[in-house]
Parts: sequence; C-alpha cells; structure tokens
Amino acid sequence: MKKGLIIIAAALFVAAMVLPAMAVDMSLSGFYRVRGFYQSNADAGGIYPYDNVGSPDAWWDHHLQLNPVFKIADNLKLVTRVSAFNNQMWGSSRASGAVAGKDTLSAGTFDSTAENIIFNRAYIEWATPKGTLKIGRMAGQYLFFLPFGNTELDADRIVYVSPAYSGFNVVLGHEKRAENTVTSGDNIADQDHDRYFAVLSYACPGLYVGYAPDWYRNRQASEDVATGYTRDLFNHNFCLKLNDPTNTYFFEGELQLRRGTYADYYDPATQDVDARGLGYYAAVGTKKGPLTVALATAFCSGDEGTDPGKYKVGTAFGLDFQPLYIATGPYSKVLTNQIGAHGAAMAADPTVVNTGAKAYVLCADYVVDPQLALHGALGMAYADKTTAGVDDEFGKEFNIGLKYQIMSNLAYELHMGYLWTGDFFKLGVAATQVDNIYQIDHSLTLSF
Repeated sequence: MKKGLIIIAAALFVAAMVLPAMAVDMSLSGFYRVRGFYQSNADAGGIYPYDNVGSPDAWWDHHLQLNPVFKIADNLKLVTRVSAFNNQMWGSSRASGAVAGKDTLSAGTFDSTAENIIFNRAYIEWATPKGTLKIGRMAGQYLFFLPFGNTELDADRIVYVSPAYSGFNVVLGHEKRAENTVTSGDNIADQDHDRYFAVLSYACPGLYVGYAPDWYRNRQASEDVATGYTRDLFNHNFCLKLNDPTNTYFFEGELQLRRGTYADYYDPATQDVDARGLGYYAAVGTKKGPLTVALATAFCSGDEGTDPGKYKVGTAFGLDFQPLYIATGPYSKVLTNQIGAHGAAMAADPTVVNTGAKAYVLCADYVVDPQLALHGALGMAYADKTTAGVDDEFGKEFNIGLKYQIMSNLAYELHMGYLWTGDFFKLGVAATQVDNIYQIDHSLTLSF
C-alpha cells in the first residue's frame, strides 16, 4: 500500500513539473473522509433482527479520492480518478459495505477484499461543434435520471452527447460489461455482455422530460449447453421534473418498465422466461425559505416465484437511493440489494423468491445558517409479494441528521436512525421474536 501511494504521489509530482513545458493544464479535486459506524443487530453487513441472533457492527473506515483532469486543448481532456482505501475498515483489509464495481450491482459485498489503490477512471473527452465524444472507463449508472434506480459504477464505454437544440438533447452509448468471447476460451462464440442505451431529453425553465431506453444483451457462457444462459432485457425509463417559477413547489418522478426474456440451459423450466417488471418513484414538496419538505413514494414489483415461465421483478432500488439510513442503506439490505432481490430475509425463506418493495417517506431539511443544516425523515416499507402467512411489513423508520461546515473545505456529518422492525421478518411464525434496529454514523470530510 505504502509503495503504491508513493508511486501515485511521484507521478502527480512529475506531471506537475512537466505540464508547463507541455502546455497542458491539470486540475485536481477530490476528498478524504474518515467515518465511524455502528448498527445494532447487523451481523456482518446483513440485517438479522431475530432475538439473540444478530450482533452489532461497529467500525471506523476511510476513503481517499483524487480526480486529476488533464486539459490538452480547449476542447480536449483526459479525465481520470484514483481511489485509495475504498471505504476500507481501520485495522482490516475488508471494505465496509457496498463498493460498486464495473460488474457488481449488489449491496451484499461486505466481505469483499478492499483494494488499497484503484485507478477507477480514465477517458478521453473531445468536444466538437457537432457534440461531445467520451471514450474509455468512466462513470456509469445502471439506470438514468434520478437516484431512485441508480448505482454509480465505473464502466468501459463509448458515449456521444449531442449539442442542445432548443432544449432538446440526445445521448447515445455502448457499454462493455463483460468480455468473454476471448477470455472464456470459447473464442469462436459471442459470449459477451453488452449494454446499449440512449437518453432523449427536453429541458426548459420549470420543466424536464426524459426518456431512456436500454438493451442488456448478455451471452455469457451461451455456448455451454450444460451451464449456459442468455439474457435480453429491455428497460424503458421515463422521468418528469416540475417546479413553479418561484421554485417554491416541485415534483420529480421516474417510471421504469422492464421487458425481455432469459433462458438458463441447465434448468429445463427456464428455457424461455418472460421477464417483465415495474418500478416507480415520485416526490412532491415545497421550499419556503430555509425549510424544504417532501413526501415521496417508491415501488419495485415482486414475484412469488409460482410460475417458472414468468419473472415479474422490476429493477431494484439503486445504491445511490438512500432516503432512509437503515431501510435503504447499503449495509442492512432491507430494501436495497442486488438486481431483482430485496433483503437478507430471502436467504431465510427460499420460498419467497423476490418480494419487491414499496416505501413511503416524509422528509424535511432546515438550513439553520450557512454552516449548519438539519435533516429529518419518517418512513415505512412493505413487501410487494409474500408467501401465504408471511406479513408484508418490513418496518417503520425515523431518521435525524446534521451537517456542520466547520470550514469551507471541512465538514462534519452525523446520522442517526431507528427502525421498528416489521412482522415480515417473523416469516409467518408468530412466536418468532424480532428486534428493532438502530444505527449511528458520523464522518469528517476534507474536500479540495
């Protein structure tokens, strides 16, 4: 680790020395965060609210992120990102929760080994009068628009962004998610995993409308009759944002429709599965002086698993969507987990294949002064589908938090949450004892 940090520091120093001679401008931004975390009844990153089963999780972690941008010409840049520690726990090589990678869309990565130094991004950004072209490894998102469906990733992409035409904008992209045609050894076959997408949008004062279709074409191991599978998933994502001329009232919403098919050749019951799902998010609120209040709802359809020829699960809540510290946090996994799955209870009850989720949240933010901001939230969450005898309530949660700007580049944050655990976790056994859960975390962040 120490050797790697020295190499990065030396490279940045050499670049700073030679850039004037090369007529290249370099800008550097980033942050360093130190954080303490505690959650009761967590048991290694998964929620286990059963009496005398769960054990508390408590740790310190830190994260260093550097964002060097090299300006080669007025219209040409090399954009990079380097991370160190990657939310690594003090005194351990493990990461402290969900650390999204290029092909990882799961909150269940607590036990993943934390790499000390990661070169996350490097891509060319070339701006022309006809649009902007980006090529390389860059920020990617599982879906688009609002945080509801998003999990930020680092992905290998080719992206074109058109100029704005009277408020209209077009983005086209190809993302290579997995290269297996060569690396699998079956190099005569197309065994890759690709994603093709477009974003069509219109914006004017008080209005934003967007539509984003994308196609996941997955042929990994498709030539292996014993274990192969294919996926063709088509997502249609719609977004609407509104606010009045005074910006006093606002609305934002996103609708996700999934259509497609998949086949697992090793399972005769899943040769031609009809995959379709629904997800949506909507929030309405008001801003009056220092106070902002919003009421929001989110939904992802579930599937009881009774029909092997159908898969009715929508895309899961993204890891960027965290209106509730515990229920939508990346550690407890009550609502946010891998694609199409929700909650650690799935492992406890295999008869509930995918519950889906629905949540309702009332939140408020109050800016006391330029240095201090307060936050509060009250929410409740339910499963969309359960098996006979299993209650659908995940629980009710209350949050409070604050952010204190100590200096212009130094901020302290404190978050506290309490979840009254719902009867869903009894899994139909009335005598089962379930415990409530509380969580506290605080952090100090130096930004530059």
